[in-house]
Amino acid sequence: MKTVFIYEDGIYPWDQGCPSDDKDYITLTLLNHTLIEVWPSWCKLELLLMKTWPIVVSWGTFGIKPYSKTQEYLALKSFSKKAGPGDTLKKNEATSIYSYIKYINTPATKVDPSTLGSTRGSVRLMKTPNSETTDLWQKLSALDYISTTDDFRLILSDNATLSIRFFNGETYGAIQLICHSKHKKTSY
Repeated sequence: MKTVFIYEDGIYPWDQGCPSDDKDYITLTLLNHTLIEVWPSWCKLELLLMKTWPIVVSWGTFGIKPYSKTQEYLALKSFSKKAGPGDTLKKNEATSIYSYIKYINTPATKVDPSTLGSTRGSVRLMKTPNSETTDLWQKLSALDYISTTDDFRLILSDNATLSIRFFNGETYGAIQLICHSKHKKTSY
């Protein structure tokens, strides 16, 4: 089967039952039998998108809230071992949730898609060169999971960000790009 591209006005996260038809946003879903089969189409699309959004980061929450100082120390130590330049792991003092921003310096063509999967605790973001990741972390640090369309509105509020999520179900593989509708007419 060839990859199917589904375009929808609004926010239609694959893993949520309450989408939004908010015309300020668009959702593009790439669909095939498996994530591995949809991957070549994503690699081609990502190459085009990288011209405008060359900064690729992953934002997510770091496991569960630590219940002890030892767990907290081990979580920080584990992250710092794998962290690259510019990667950030911080604790939101109000919620006690750790969240991270990790720069992804590997193009999709060099990534094994079987290592990606759906998770409500993380999202891949493509950003314009002049956008600040510090501001992004500040906005998203109160989130525990990406569980509502309002969470996507928060992620995409600066209009300089694209949201990408990967899904590998039993009968399908999907990649979703959700962004502000102002990018609809962007020429590549």
